[in-house]
Amino acid sequence: MSPPDPREHAPTDADSAERERLAAERLARMRGPHELQAALMALLLPGGSKRALIAWRIDNELAQNAQAVLDDVLSLRPAARLPWFERLLVRMASTPLAARKELLESTRRLMSARNRIRPIDRLHWLAMRQRLGEPAQYGARTGADGDISQLQESAVMAIAAYTAFLARMVPGAPDADASAAAAKEAVAEAGAAWYASVMAPWVHRADVPPCTAPSVDALVLALHGLRALPWLQRPVVVRGWVGAAVQHSRHGRLDDTAADALRLSCTLLDSPLPPALADHYIEVAPPEPSR
Repeated sequence: MSPPDPREHAPTDADSAERERLAAERLARMRGPHELQAALMALLLPGGSKRALIAWRIDNELAQNAQAVLDDVLSLRPAARLPWFERLLVRMASTPLAARKELLESTRRLMSARNRIRPIDRLHWLAMRQRLGEPAQYGARTGADGDISQLQESAVMAIAAYTAFLARMVPGAPDADASAAAAKEAVAEAGAAWYASVMAPWVHRADVPPCTAPSVDALVLALHGLRALPWLQRPVVVRGWVGAAVQHSRHGRLDDTAADALRLSCTLLDSPLPPALADHYIEVAPPEPSR
C-alpha cells in the first residue's frame, strides 16, 4: 500500500479540524529528542514515496508512539507544516549534540531514499544545518541602506544564481490536469518568467545570465553572497522574490511549495517575511525563544 500523501490529509470539516487541533496540542508538548526527530522527519516526507516512508520507519524505531507522531503530522494543513517544522527545530537545537547529529544523518538518508533530492529538500537541509548549530558565514559587507539598484556585479550574480535555483519551485505547480511533459515545460516557462521579473532591475547594469539552475556548490556560494549583503538589503531582495511570485501565480495565490521555498529562504537570510508570504501560513503558536 502506498504511503499517505500529506496533502490528502488537509482538514475539510469539523472532525478533521478537531483532529488537527488535538495533534497540535500533542506536538506542543513534545520534548524528547527521539520524538522530535520523528516529527521533524515526518514533516519532510514527500507524499506517496514508499522508500522515504521505509527510511522514516527504520530511523525512528526508538521514538515512543512513532506512528501516532506520524499521524499527528499528517493531520496538519500544508500551511501549518513549515511553522511547526521551525518551532520543533528550535526545540531540537537545545538537545545534546549527539541527538542533533543523528537527526541530520537520518534526514540525509530520508532525503536520499528516492535517489533524487528535491530542490525543497536542499533548502530544508540548509535551514536545519543553520538552526542546529552551524555558524552562519558572512563575507565582507558594504553599504548600509536598502538601495539595491547599485549592487556590485558579484552580488547581482549571487542573486541570479540563487533566484535560478528558486525558479525550480517558484512560482509553483502547473495545472494538475496537464501531462507530465507539459507540466515540466510549464514549470520551466513559469520559473523563467519569474526569474526575468526578479532580475529586471539589473539587466541594464550587469550581464545577467539565463535562468539555469546552479550546482550544489554554486548554490551554497550564492547563499553566502546573499548573506553578505547588508541587513537592510536582504529584505528588499526577498520582497522582490515574493512580489514577482504573487504576480506570476495563478489567481495571485502562492503555491505551497513556492511559499515554503521563499519562507525557508527568509530563514536562511535572517529576513522578515513580507506580508504576502506571511499571510499564506497558519502560525499555530507564538514562536519560542531561542535557548
